[in-house]
Amino acid sequence: MLEREDWEEQCCCLRKPGPALHIDEDCVPIPARQVVEDLDKFLETNDVEGAELHLTEWLKKAREGKDKAGELTVLNEMMGFFRSIGKEKEGLDSVKEGLSLLESMDLKESVTAGTTWINAATTLKAFGRAGEAMPLYERAWRAYNGNLDPGDYRFAGLSNNMALTCVDMGDYVRAGKYYQTAMNIMKNLPRGSMEMAVTYVNLACMYDAWGHRSDLEGEEAAPTDWDRRIWSCLDTAMEYLNDPGAVRDGYYAFTCSKCAGTFGYFGQFRRKKELETRAKEIYGR
Repeated sequence: MLEREDWEEQCCCLRKPGPALHIDEDCVPIPARQVVEDLDKFLETNDVEGAELHLTEWLKKAREGKDKAGELTVLNEMMGFFRSIGKEKEGLDSVKEGLSLLESMDLKESVTAGTTWINAATTLKAFGRAGEAMPLYERAWRAYNGNLDPGDYRFAGLSNNMALTCVDMGDYVRAGKYYQTAMNIMKNLPRGSMEMAVTYVNLACMYDAWGHRSDLEGEEAAPTDWDRRIWSCLDTAMEYLNDPGAVRDGYYAFTCSKCAGTFGYFGQFRRKKELETRAKEIYGR
């Protein structure tokens, strides 16, 4: 079953109010919010073919109506959708078209631009192009930094994405700094415990990858206690998942499912089974 959380890293540019966009006199706007809501319905029923056709048709209508804002919304959704189903060509095409359209709209370093750069970067990373993704994440950081409060939740998500990309690039020192930035924000957010759990699980994976690199020396070499740090991260992640204040809802179940596999990877099968059971019980309500 496709879940939106499986692929949506950031909200699309029109999911929340953004800056006013210039609209040409001959523009015929598409109902962007309705398009997104209808897409959710396709995904809820796992109708992948219907979802793709839906996006393709609305992209055509947006272009025919010279609705650049609507077109950008659809392209943002296409980046995430094609990323989720592993269609590399279509995903990369949507990135190329989205970035080109963004430049023509002259949105400069707005939140809308930042969100589009994040969606594009995340898609590039998913298809093995971490080196191309990082400059886009950095542009998004500058855009967010000029428009959002430093404690805004979007910085936490962006920091996590940048950390994951650094790990792919083998830059573990930098990755650790981005993870720390993300945690400094998330620990002060409502319901941040679930995000903290996922980040600690990601940290465990980072130390595992780092510790098995024998070619790194000096400051780039893994800490001598990298294996101990893995278990410490997993213990801390479990503490957050056991938080008595955490609401046992669909998002909690999703987080348990997302973390369970990593516990299994590190041989903690009892915890893996416990998390899977928690998720199953919630989904079965």
